[in-house]
Amino acid sequence: MKKNILLSLLILLSVQVMSQEKGSHISIWGGVGSAGFKYKMTGVDFATPKRDILTGGQAGIGYSYFFTKNVGITIGLGASHYRTRATLEGNFLSDKFFMLGEYTDNDLYEGHITDYELRVRTQNWTEFQTSKFLEIPVMLNLRKKFGKEEGFGFYFSIGAKLQIPFSAKYSIEDGDHAEQQRLMISGYYPEHNLELGGFGGEWLPQHAFGNIHNPSERLNNATGKLDFKFNISAVAEAGILISLSRRTELALGVFIDCGLLDINKKENPKAMFTGPETDYVSGAVNNVGNGITYNSILKSTYGVNKRYVDKVNTFSGGGKVGLRIKLGKLSKKEEQPQPTMEQPQLNLTSSTKDTVYIYKIESQPAQNDSIINEIMNALKEISKNAKTENDMVYGDIFPDHIPAEEIDILFDPIYFDLNKAVLTPASISNLNKKVLILQKHPEIRLMIFGNTCDLGMDTHNFELGRKRADAARNYLISKGIAPERLDPSTLSKYQPERPNTDETNRMHNRRDDFKPIYPKK
Repeated sequence: MKKNILLSLLILLSVQVMSQEKGSHISIWGGVGSAGFKYKMTGVDFATPKRDILTGGQAGIGYSYFFTKNVGITIGLGASHYRTRATLEGNFLSDKFFMLGEYTDNDLYEGHITDYELRVRTQNWTEFQTSKFLEIPVMLNLRKKFGKEEGFGFYFSIGAKLQIPFSAKYSIEDGDHAEQQRLMISGYYPEHNLELGGFGGEWLPQHAFGNIHNPSERLNNATGKLDFKFNISAVAEAGILISLSRRTELALGVFIDCGLLDINKKENPKAMFTGPETDYVSGAVNNVGNGITYNSILKSTYGVNKRYVDKVNTFSGGGKVGLRIKLGKLSKKEEQPQPTMEQPQLNLTSSTKDTVYIYKIESQPAQNDSIINEIMNALKEISKNAKTENDMVYGDIFPDHIPAEEIDILFDPIYFDLNKAVLTPASISNLNKKVLILQKHPEIRLMIFGNTCDLGMDTHNFELGRKRADAARNYLISKGIAPERLDPSTLSKYQPERPNTDETNRMHNRRDDFKPIYPKK
């Protein structure tokens, strides 16, 4: 079942990544901080329990799709590493011990069989617990960007992770040297009220009693697997966004993950320490501790199946860094500088009997949609307002008394920033030159065509082209040019100066074109 769910989510992730829809991006992230297991140890009457969450980490890759500029969702695939240290603090100078069972000693007194209790005492007994989870995060994202170029912003994400353990184990810590003891094995003989290898810490190797500093080499199951199960973790993140380029941004933030389910399986309960099934081995120094089995604190029980650790939850929190790569078309709000490339050569052509037009690129074939029809109707309306054939000049040139440089100024387009209809300083300077020529030659009319690049919806671009044409017309009127001499219209994205193949070309398509009309003498 888990494999089928994982496979389905991976297929969904692959399909969404390949679709590269507008408003989406791929994220690669990594985080580091405190990451471990939260639980409470009870019933440990032979030592003082303590638990510490250690440093862990996470990493992954995800796909995000934003429904609006500021709201989106993320689905991904990642992994987390959790680490915890559990310590049973205490020392051997205590009357508290762990009972392993009753055994028989044939050697205490020659020829006399004596029963005894096998006991264990710990000294700063330390167990490390680690686990790795495969994760599938599903997140709701909120973001807000600031500045003219939106180079900085904030983000907040909230959601959940589906966590599947693929590695979980425990291990115990040895002493650094022989004098740093971890475990004491002793035997208590009720018949004689005598404990050997007990408080005094004396070695009795012939009875396999004494201190051990390297329990990982002596005990059975000193390292083993933990029984963890599927988990769901609640997740929250917050941080800042820094643009590195027009397609990439850096995310720096903090995160907190809280497990919602108990991941500890409660199967096959066992005591924390268990003695050998037969008599405890005796006879040599190296036999001290041999045959005794250790079971992890997380798996152990005491009394009548009472667990030292009942409920285990994951927890992590720390810092996170991510790299986001935008897919598809770029954001409409990204600002672009004015084009600095040399302007193309203008060619004077006659498109009707009544007017003289200037076209840098021939019109594209009309398509069967309402926007194209509205644009074509606008062009026809301008022609209706033109003077009759007897009044208008047509042909390939203007009268000789109008200098060629003045004609070039009238033809010279002005450019706009992305998704803007606001005149820039360069555009205002250009229009001021046109004002001087129009004042000098009051017989000239000027047609103004607002253009856009191919980014955005048709309806939006149509209105944006109209606003750009109106911006130039209103400025010329403010400088004293009669309104009836100025005919604005929009061509939307359908009369590009250059093919919309890259951003450099698109900069030249966000413009106003000017077509002067001159009456016959």
